[in-house]
Amino acid sequence: MKKFLNSIIIIMILMFVGMISVNAQASISKGINNNYTFSWQNLTFDVNNDYKLECSNARINDGDMDVKNHPSGSVTFTPNSNSTTVRCRIYKDDAGNPELASAEITIGTTKPSTTSSTTSQQTTTATTTPKSNNANLKTLVVKTSDNSIIELTPSFSASVTEYNATVPSNVKTINIETTMEDSKASVILSKNATEELIPGENNKITITVTAEDGTKRAYVLNIKREALTADATLRSLIIKESKKFKLIEDKYTYNVKVDNNVKQLTLDVETSDDTAIYEIEGNEDLKDGSAVKITVTAQDGTKKVYTLNISKVSTTTKSKVTVDAEKNPLIIMGLSIIAFGLIGGIIYYIKK
Repeated sequence: MKKFLNSIIIIMILMFVGMISVNAQASISKGINNNYTFSWQNLTFDVNNDYKLECSNARINDGDMDVKNHPSGSVTFTPNSNSTTVRCRIYKDDAGNPELASAEITIGTTKPSTTSSTTSQQTTTATTTPKSNNANLKTLVVKTSDNSIIELTPSFSASVTEYNATVPSNVKTINIETTMEDSKASVILSKNATEELIPGENNKITITVTAEDGTKRAYVLNIKREALTADATLRSLIIKESKKFKLIEDKYTYNVKVDNNVKQLTLDVETSDDTAIYEIEGNEDLKDGSAVKITVTAQDGTKKVYTLNISKVSTTTKSKVTVDAEKNPLIIMGLSIIAFGLIGGIIYYIKK
């Protein structure tokens, strides 16, 4: 009878140990900011023994823990800077140090290998760190080619996916600068992001962010470039060699008199629209009858031509009165009589 009872007790002990082997388990998983979590479940502790928890090559962040009071639980740890492998275990605090549960991870692997064990057997469990689904932009800055920042409406926020902006007509291209919340995410800009903006229209540019796990998020920029101007007129034109010259609105042809020795005009030109450009032709080696042309081109390609017809005047030309006097003796005689009369009048007035 005594042998029978002993046999029953041995069988029950083996069954109890078998239950521990099946249900007890431990694992390690990766968290954020270089933190890891060591977890265990269904451990059975002997009340007559003390138990300890340790992680080699790492610092446990949760402080000392009385693991005997936690059949299931977890702690976080941070690997040492030079660690390549970390092993965590729960064991009896006696000479033999038998382990109740343990797990190990190789730092830096995307599929860390973890193990769990009991006092009766050891099993291996593989875990995979889930890939990030973060497809958010962290920053978004839009600039002109001269590095001026373009204001977006509304102001940037990772949760807002559509923005509007208006740029002057002289802004042809823009630069887009982005950073991602998750460094493992990637970004692609639509083709027109680097092309010249179409004037007078909304230019829709798409920024597509792809997370590590393939999740996508699209941010849209609506950039309106103002229409090109058509003003090809001059606001001011000053000719140094012709003091009497005056620019008249809507007049494009002028006769300009200059001295015979003038070979080139000194021109001070100002367009009505700052975006317009001008070109001067024929302003070299001027002769009587030469034509100097100022061609103004507006932003949209409209052109207007100002023509200056040059008329040269000799600096040695005598006055008309002098020339006529030389040609007509009567004029000379008349002028002489007037002169003598004036002189006689003066003498008479003095004597009187």
